[in-house]
Amino acid sequence: MDALEALMTRRSIRRFTDREISHDVLEKILRAGAQAPSGGNRQPWRFIMVTDSEKIKQFDQDGKWQSFVSSAPAVLVACANPHDTWEKYDENDQCWVLDTSAAIENMLIAMHALDLGAVWTLSFSKNVVRKVCNIPKHWQIVSIVPFGYYDMDDKGNKRMRPRRPLGEVAFLDDAKTPFS
Repeated sequence: MDALEALMTRRSIRRFTDREISHDVLEKILRAGAQAPSGGNRQPWRFIMVTDSEKIKQFDQDGKWQSFVSSAPAVLVACANPHDTWEKYDENDQCWVLDTSAAIENMLIAMHALDLGAVWTLSFSKNVVRKVCNIPKHWQIVSIVPFGYYDMDDKGNKRMRPRRPLGEVAFLDDAKTPFS
């Protein structure tokens, strides 16, 4: 799969099989994240790859946030150490959020290229994840990404969601001229 095909066909997947993900595949995903661009090349991201099912189940014990998380064979916990950015810039700089988000997107594309499904998740208890994963207080938890080999629908296709037409979200030269 080439890069453009991966970008155009990747979708959020919330149903996974229980197939285990190899250490080699996990490493490829992490390396893809580490290749992301970052402001001043500060690389503030910190990635925790959680494959322990008992830990994953604790992320949403009562089904309050995202019940599908507990069915994922792996969850990427994406964090950042803002101090890495602040050493070069000042404490008001939020570049670490953008940098870590770019790394997450790289990993989402890598997961898709490796025939894995994933969903970028923002609704979860950061306090629970911090405790379960022993995350230092000075790291900021940006997101979690549950992932695994995806469940297929009856036709053998990944479950896809429609996208808005480009003319609704993209413009040419000004905000009143839809891109067509």
